[in-house]
Amino acid sequence: MPQVTIDNKKVEVPNGTLIVEAAKKVGVEIPVFCYHPKLQPVGMCRMCLVEVGTPKRGKDGQIELDANGAPAIAWMPKLQTACTTVVSDGMTVRTDTAQVADARRAIVEFLLTSHPLDCPICDKGGECPLQNLTMAYGPGQSRFPVESKFHNAKRVPLGDLIMLDRERCIQCSRCVRFQDEIADDHVLGFAARGRGLEIVTLSDPPFDSKFSGNTIDICPVGALTSRDFRLSARVWEVRDYPSVCAHCSVGCNILIGERDHAIKRIVPRENASVNEIWTCDKGRFVHHFTVAPDRLTTPLVRKNGNLEPATWNEALDLVASRFKEIKWHDPNAIGGLAGDRASNEDLYLFQKLFRQVIGSNNLDHRVGWSVTNTGADSVRVYGAGVGTNLGALDQNVTALVFGADPEEEQPVIRLRLKRSARTFGANLIVANGRVTKLAKYAKQSLVYQYGAEAYFLLGLIRAILDERLENRDFIATRVQNFDAFATSLEPYTVERCAEICHVKPEKIRDAARQIAQSPNFLILYGREAMFAQQNDVAVARALAALLLITGHLGRANNGLVALYPHNNSTGAIDFGVLPDGGVGRTRVERRGLSAREMLGRSNERPSMRALYVMACDPAADGNFVKPEFLVVQDLFLTETARLADVVLPAQSFAERDGTFTNTERRAQLFRAALKPIGEAKPDWWIIAEIAKRLVSGLQFQVSGSQVSGNLKPETWNYATASAVMDEIAATVSLYKGMTYAALAENVKLPRPRSGQGNPSEQPTEIAMGELENISSGKVWASVAESDARAKFELVWSEPSRPLTADSRPLTLAVARSLYDGGTLVSKTQIVQARVPAPFVEINSQDAEQLGIADGARVRVSFDMRVIELDARVDGHVPPDAVLIPNNLDGTAALPMGARVKIEKV
Repeated sequence: MPQVTIDNKKVEVPNGTLIVEAAKKVGVEIPVFCYHPKLQPVGMCRMCLVEVGTPKRGKDGQIELDANGAPAIAWMPKLQTACTTVVSDGMTVRTDTAQVADARRAIVEFLLTSHPLDCPICDKGGECPLQNLTMAYGPGQSRFPVESKFHNAKRVPLGDLIMLDRERCIQCSRCVRFQDEIADDHVLGFAARGRGLEIVTLSDPPFDSKFSGNTIDICPVGALTSRDFRLSARVWEVRDYPSVCAHCSVGCNILIGERDHAIKRIVPRENASVNEIWTCDKGRFVHHFTVAPDRLTTPLVRKNGNLEPATWNEALDLVASRFKEIKWHDPNAIGGLAGDRASNEDLYLFQKLFRQVIGSNNLDHRVGWSVTNTGADSVRVYGAGVGTNLGALDQNVTALVFGADPEEEQPVIRLRLKRSARTFGANLIVANGRVTKLAKYAKQSLVYQYGAEAYFLLGLIRAILDERLENRDFIATRVQNFDAFATSLEPYTVERCAEICHVKPEKIRDAARQIAQSPNFLILYGREAMFAQQNDVAVARALAALLLITGHLGRANNGLVALYPHNNSTGAIDFGVLPDGGVGRTRVERRGLSAREMLGRSNERPSMRALYVMACDPAADGNFVKPEFLVVQDLFLTETARLADVVLPAQSFAERDGTFTNTERRAQLFRAALKPIGEAKPDWWIIAEIAKRLVSGLQFQVSGSQVSGNLKPETWNYATASAVMDEIAATVSLYKGMTYAALAENVKLPRPRSGQGNPSEQPTEIAMGELENISSGKVWASVAESDARAKFELVWSEPSRPLTADSRPLTLAVARSLYDGGTLVSKTQIVQARVPAPFVEINSQDAEQLGIADGARVRVSFDMRVIELDARVDGHVPPDAVLIPNNLDGTAALPMGARVKIEKV
């Protein structure tokens, strides 16, 4: 911990600290333009020049003393850049001298020689570092003749989403460095030289990155602006509300910028444990669905075959009366489907309505892309320890990313894992049935054959046992049935498993050694692995066994992380929206029907008389058969809603308070930013109103002494979403104490802008995203962590596929495109250019055998279905497999793992 003196203030800082960061420790903010705490320092702008001196040493190497007995300081002859100079013990820094002030004034004057004076119309005005630093350090007037100003293009479309003003650019290179260092999308660069130096896009299509919007945030001037927000409002007119992204399961913290009851922009909100200071472009730009003109604004009731507007009382009374009628004959004839985009409060009350009022366990959330959600028991028992930070895993952590594609499904997790690998030395092992972008950061990238996932995992386990690398102490005290499990593995040699899964034996052994010998070990598994678990219980049990035999659970950076698809997939499982899962990931005594069992198909009669569908669209998957009575609660008139008897308009996440639980089990609070659209109501309110009407009727069917607490109308009187969460925090063990007050702790709000607060203070917004390691939200602990005496049983299951290495026909792998044909994306016009045309990826070896060229039109046949699309021939997909992104034009509801036939059209 070297000690450094900055403006006569002493401070100790860790080795390697830059002067600009050390100065913050003593309350001195050194002005910067090119420096950003998340990027590598380059010292380009020279705004951070300071005087630097070090202790003077004699010929004997000893520090010389001055007349006062203090170390004599040898001042460097020239000013030094604080953003590139690392502190050393005894260093002295002066930031407030006349020489430093002159340098800062000169730099600002140079930058302004050709900078346009268009602050009154610049989107950055009001939160612009250049504006602030000019006021603080710049000259009062320019000495540069206006005739000599260098003019450049002011409206350059850098891509579909970003506009570049080349006159405003100060060539700090922050945007280029972000794309190179953080996003690892090398799509921006400099062209020309001298005063003509300018930013250009290097990709086709232009600025081809899923993280382009972050360059707007870190640009210190108004050179990069959002084509969505551009010239639509001044930043001081926009009110920011803390929220959570409602798309994927990362749960990025965001600020919703509202003006005139509309979202003007979304920017990331700092949370070091979730998204740092970044967000993907989908989370930033796909918000127009909240104010789409076709939003449902009033309840609809089917009359004479048509859906007609109705009052809330009319609609709710009809729902309650029909449910009551059907429940009287058979409560199990009523089923509920609740999408995993709904909030925790909504999902909790939804299952409470069905289980405690209706008396039915016919509940599920696994509809559409969420159909493969699995792992309720595994994550509850073996979930990664509290304190795990996927963006700060170091060389002591090995992470197996299994059957996942974070680049397309959880983009910010890809950024965080890449940072862990590149910056901190984490050991990534990426195992998948195809090559993904994450593989380039892995110490080992392993591509197995689809359908042989269990054999790949059993090969790792067998290699650990063969070399006696298992954790004997942990097994002896915490694991049961180890000997029987090891005996069952005898036929599954590493060589045999390798032959079946198409991974070389030595690669399996290398990965097994890395896992067993690592101090910490995480497994992150995605949708493709979840599909494998659905079809083969041996996969889930092998994942658990890999953790148990190595003792890697019950503490931070150890255990299991399920990379679920949607913003609240974890919450849907936590609150028991499953036919066999109760609240808090408990088991119900009597299993209900799953979504697949409830939904009638074209050749079947529906098994339900009544179906309550909230925040999902099962009819979009095709072959949906309407039950006798159908209630749909949603934002839009979806395909399912068009068939409904009653349609109830719900509020979007931007219109109400609530909580989501992300893929790392972190419950996070979001706040209302907009006024409700029309008569739309929050989902929890609608559910409670239905329950009150049902309960009121049920009291006439039983004596007063028999009425349970949950059958009294007053128990459903929730005034706010916070009241629902209070009940959850008091009754659900996993969420104990997670009230809104607790979840709001450390929520990072915007710092006061320059000119607000004490006018004598220096400007505070010099760089976006000061690294304060803000972390908000609460993570629930797994059994392995909460119970130090818990014992775990190793359970053996034979893989469903026989122990043979037979050849197979082409297997269909179903992927996800970040931008797809979903309802929410379709409402945002600005991103439509990023929605790809449907395609099939095929390995070059298979393509050659089939005579298919890159770009050729092909016909793909599977499961009595035929689709036509373009072929992409590359090396990402292994032989014997093809990949089609789901939910593009004509590619909805694709069956993962289906055998396919491909032929040229």
